[in-house]
Amino acid sequence: MLLFALSMIDILAGVTLLFPNFLGFYLGIAILLKGLSSMFGIPMGDIGIVIMGAIDIAVGLMLLNFLFVIPWFWLIIIIKGIYSMLSGLGG
Repeated sequence: MLLFALSMIDILAGVTLLFPNFLGFYLGIAILLKGLSSMFGIPMGDIGIVIMGAIDIAVGLMLLNFLFVIPWFWLIIIIKGIYSMLSGLGG
């Protein structure tokens, strides 16, 4: 259930990157904290979790308008959200 909620946050962040709205700042903080927790809260043995955490950090920074914006990056975070949702349902 938690993985489903976190996946929905990813998908919502992707939609917000595509169509900026008032949720951008709050989603940026949530995604940034989610990325930091997956980067530093889990031992660095699983490279897949580290890569997903790095994607979350990049999206969080883009939503907060700090460093950069990559126009097509919304697609990556939506695919990541769908992948996480499907892997959560299967596992």
